[in-house]
Amino acid sequence: MSLTIHPEMRRNLRLLGAAALGLSVGMLSGLFYSMGTLMPAWEAEFGWSRGDMSLSLTFATLAMFVCGTFGGRLGDRYGAARVGASSLLTYGLLFALFPYVLSDVTHLWIGYVVLAIIGVPSTAIIMIRPITSAFDARRGLAMGIAMTGAGVAGFWIPQYVAYIIEIRDWRTAMSALGALACLAAPLIWLGFRNQDAVHRAADRSAEQGVEFAVAVRTLRFWILSIMAIAMSLGVGGLVVHFVPLFTDLGAETLRAAQIASLLGLASVAGRIAVGMLLDRYPAQFVTTATLLMAAAGAMLLYSFGLTLAPLSVMMLGLAAGAEVDLIAYLCSRHFGTRAYGAIYGWQYSIFVLGYGLSPFLVGLSRDAFGNYDSALIGSMLAVGTAGLLAIFLKLPKPAPVAVALTNEISAQSRYTG
Repeated sequence: MSLTIHPEMRRNLRLLGAAALGLSVGMLSGLFYSMGTLMPAWEAEFGWSRGDMSLSLTFATLAMFVCGTFGGRLGDRYGAARVGASSLLTYGLLFALFPYVLSDVTHLWIGYVVLAIIGVPSTAIIMIRPITSAFDARRGLAMGIAMTGAGVAGFWIPQYVAYIIEIRDWRTAMSALGALACLAAPLIWLGFRNQDAVHRAADRSAEQGVEFAVAVRTLRFWILSIMAIAMSLGVGGLVVHFVPLFTDLGAETLRAAQIASLLGLASVAGRIAVGMLLDRYPAQFVTTATLLMAAAGAMLLYSFGLTLAPLSVMMLGLAAGAEVDLIAYLCSRHFGTRAYGAIYGWQYSIFVLGYGLSPFLVGLSRDAFGNYDSALIGSMLAVGTAGLLAIFLKLPKPAPVAVALTNEISAQSRYTG
């Protein structure tokens, strides 16, 4: 039996490869996945506390929240090829040079804020945009495949940085990581440039979606925003705290790390599986099922501890891998592609904000109560709420997106008036 590749996939393999590559070497992956490996080297040379070093990522997250929608608007106006490649090249150059001026922890904070602002268009806000116009029947699967680039980065970046630190030093490691982003930038431009022309032509039709100003006046826009921050608050903190959580429950450090490592496999599988399901079944039900499964994973971990910890991690990991994909997919289906960058930029920024705050909140809960029980209950409630809200996100069919949302705004005005 021969394997049949859908025509959409066959036509856009180069675009998919470019998106996955950009997400793997982009700013978000570079800053977050290198931090854990760079920390011991910074601590040894400068004596900085881990809390102070981690604060740089919090500041970077806040910068992304502020600039996300603007970055999306740049992509809508100038195209993903130019904006994405330029951002990736500039971020790579700055990241490569940054270690040679780094001498104080305040430099680290300021530098990561600048890198986050410059690198916003090298994130999913721009890298996923061409997929929304290139794919329709297989959009969910295409987004899932592209997003695996970010998942794979969690595997190769720490090892790449650690290897170069071992043979040279941490400054060379940062420069080498920045160099990869620079080398990838031309490939992003080549992969996206043809689709930008198609996207601009398609956007002339009102049926392709609505402007950002129209989207924010709809109830579904704000439901998506609540879902985005609830998902990230519910999952992000637990993911970061898995190893200490399991050691608190009595596991040896190695065993705790082995259980936590299941998250990576589950997240990659979740992206592909959920993407395929989105192409076959109503998006709101796929979203609800995925998030309720994650809530059940938190409940199992709270109720049974280490006994069912591997299963709990995999259930939470499936959601952790699919969360950003779900938001990206729902934005494209509910609001179209006309102002996709700006609309998804806002939702993605909200999500990243929650992901940045969640580890801090989980840590506070652990310090306050001496265990992770309250954090697990909060995770279950947050993710479960997001899953239930998804039920109300019925896609605007069969009317064109612009017409459907205009009707929705009119109905809301009559109701509130």
